[in-house]
Amino acid sequence: MNFKPVSDYIESFLRREKGVPCCDLKIMREHQVLFRYQSGFSDYEDKMPLSGNELYYMYSCTKPITCTAAMQLVERGVIALDDPVCQYLPAFHSVFLLQNGEKKTPQKTMTLRHLFTMSAGFDYHLQAAPILETVHANPNADTLTVVNSFIRSPLHFEPGEKFQYSLCHDVLAAVVESASGMKFSTYLDQNIFAPLGMKHTGFFLSEEKKKYLAAQYECYESGKIRPHTVPNAFQVTPSYESGGAGLLSTVDDYSLFADAMANGGVGSSGAQILKPETIDLMRTEQLSTYTINPAFSCAAGPGYGYGLGVRTLIDKTDGQRSSLGEFGWDGAAGSYVMIDPTYKLSIFFAMHVREWPSLIGFGHAPIRDLTYDILGL
Repeated sequence: MNFKPVSDYIESFLRREKGVPCCDLKIMREHQVLFRYQSGFSDYEDKMPLSGNELYYMYSCTKPITCTAAMQLVERGVIALDDPVCQYLPAFHSVFLLQNGEKKTPQKTMTLRHLFTMSAGFDYHLQAAPILETVHANPNADTLTVVNSFIRSPLHFEPGEKFQYSLCHDVLAAVVESASGMKFSTYLDQNIFAPLGMKHTGFFLSEEKKKYLAAQYECYESGKIRPHTVPNAFQVTPSYESGGAGLLSTVDDYSLFADAMANGGVGSSGAQILKPETIDLMRTEQLSTYTINPAFSCAAGPGYGYGLGVRTLIDKTDGQRSSLGEFGWDGAAGSYVMIDPTYKLSIFFAMHVREWPSLIGFGHAPIRDLTYDILGL
């Protein structure tokens, strides 16, 4: 198989035309690596070519892993999708709406399903006063402590009323902690990372690992890139494990997760992290009865709806080459995961540019479509 069209696209469009400093890609099918490609440099001075071992902030590519962890607990009967959130996080008995300046108890109970579908009523405002007050009072506040502060701000709407991109996955991580009795990171290590052989994925950057972190940039005007030296702002304290945007990983590591999800939940190690029917449920559209939102597509372009924590392809009328039900997500610095259980195919791509949509738009989608063309699928 000749993947030169993919590497040509990366070099001509992403690297030369758009100036993306580094691109890192892995395509797998049925546990076999079909294509591995790196281009660019891992430092700000362009002196260190990519080695393939670089760490990247995953940002929202954390979300599919968080949802997988929670769905494992659903499979085991520990939690259920329509359980009230307050069953696991008692502080959430106090969620409220503001109506004419008065606090009102929502008419609908917030459930775990609302967290998965980002329809619980939250926003993504980490600078909200209750969160800042919590962090100021305890600069080392843990996940549960920070998440419990969310309910001191009003919900934006009744749970289940609509989709709003929000901190729901951070709340879901806290639910996993509460229901499992483990720190979220410990749960992930024991139930996903270790079984799949993901040795370089986690929430915090040790001194030893700092040398592997790829230089991060930001697009501050259309077509202009500059160094972005702020660490992951979604990690609001040194002990906060953000289920929505907290993980660091390598392309090789994250690809092990994507490959497992593309192969019925079974990794190349032989470990099964989810059942095929659970994966099918995750990639089943959940919100079509009341909303169509372009935020579902983001890196992947049009045609997507939203399942249980992942975008999922529901419409191929624009010529998308992947299968209906192909699913995944993307991250704030340009990471992109595509998982297609129909063909047991996965793609994981990383770059490290914040505000990338204003630079490349739907620039990840051609990697997807070229891959299917090359494979004749």
